[in-house]
Amino acid sequence: MSGKRKHIEMYLGEIFKEFIALKDEDLKKSQEVFNSVFVQVKQKMEEQCNYFSKYAKQVLYAGSVYDGIKVSKLDEFDMNIVIRLPISYEDGEEGILLENAQPGFVKMKIGSPFDNLDKQKDWENCHKVTRDWRDSGKYLLQNKFRQWLHSIIQKALNAMNNEVTVNGVKYELKYKSSGPAFTLNIENKILSFCLDVDLVPAIRFMLPRWPKGYRNIYIDDDKAKDWLVVPKPNKALNAKEQNQCWRLSFQEQERKVMKDLKQLKVVIRLVKKLRDVLSLKYIASYYIKTLFLWQIQKINDNKYWENNIGLIFKDMIYEFYKAVDNKRIPYFWNEQNNLIGAIKPTVLKVYADKLRDVLKCINANDLDKILEYLLTVDELETFKKSDFYIRLQAIPVKHSMDSTDSQSSQSKKSDNSKVHVSKVLSKL
Repeated sequence: MSGKRKHIEMYLGEIFKEFIALKDEDLKKSQEVFNSVFVQVKQKMEEQCNYFSKYAKQVLYAGSVYDGIKVSKLDEFDMNIVIRLPISYEDGEEGILLENAQPGFVKMKIGSPFDNLDKQKDWENCHKVTRDWRDSGKYLLQNKFRQWLHSIIQKALNAMNNEVTVNGVKYELKYKSSGPAFTLNIENKILSFCLDVDLVPAIRFMLPRWPKGYRNIYIDDDKAKDWLVVPKPNKALNAKEQNQCWRLSFQEQERKVMKDLKQLKVVIRLVKKLRDVLSLKYIASYYIKTLFLWQIQKINDNKYWENNIGLIFKDMIYEFYKAVDNKRIPYFWNEQNNLIGAIKPTVLKVYADKLRDVLKCINANDLDKILEYLLTVDELETFKKSDFYIRLQAIPVKHSMDSTDSQSSQSKKSDNSKVHVSKVLSKL
């Protein structure tokens, strides 16, 4: 351990600024290219299919960029393309019956409304593409839905000769299908520019309709009245069940739960950076986001998120460790769904050991060691050559980690959390 003890929040703040926060120039460039390419691709897709042109009018930004929790480099965007079904969305035989499947998934059963589409005047010109979207049990099939959209994207890119021009600059377009997403790769090798855009088809429902058995938080916001189902396969099921089950998405509600919590998004990105450096590759970003959603509910005090990032980071690494050690991160909207249930116990054991080591270093305020958990080898070399690091080496700090977080704004709940975590850490 280093002989000098430094305030962890000073290190975390500098690491965030230099190695995690998105650079303004990168953000502006990537957004400009993304917006132009997406408009051109979507327009070309509309030319390939009358149904898509008529029923795919809404698009929703999604993913870590829109949530404000993207780490280090803006190399990807997520976009939900909302596809409307040409029927009533009411519950019952004349609309869409929602059946709970595995936690986190639903089935959509559509009877007579789809049966009668072929009797409508738009059948041949528009609705005919829907004829294979259901199975014999009347369940909407996600694989057929994805195959339909896949063909449209492929035709659109072929029509564009797999290239697009933005402000006079040509970009090559490549495409692949992965899970529920269709990933569009935008590249200009001369400019060393590369951007992935995940296009995810989705079906949108609105309040007051809500899936049974799922947490329903009242949020006074029009956007948070929408919830989605997306064609993401549940690999734990057989092929037939996979195709019938659609994953639920409450992205707008999650965004509102995390809104206006001062240090929240900074600490989320610090934890994600640590995840990357520790090679915890089976811990998806959504799992980390879920840990924070649970912490927001547990603390139930916005002032907690005004504490220094050192305290919150320490708390959240402890929550991360505890969840992995217990082999369980429950889905925020339905606790029966264990998000890490499919990860091998041996892998989770390795992950828990790594996180325990991080906690020990945090508790000991071993800043040089903590740096190794947050920075790659090259980043660490750069950081140790920085004026910030060199200057800080000459400043002795007498306080340990536990004595740096006594802020006047701290709530009683955050004080209790600090004491509890410290007791646990002392036993590790």
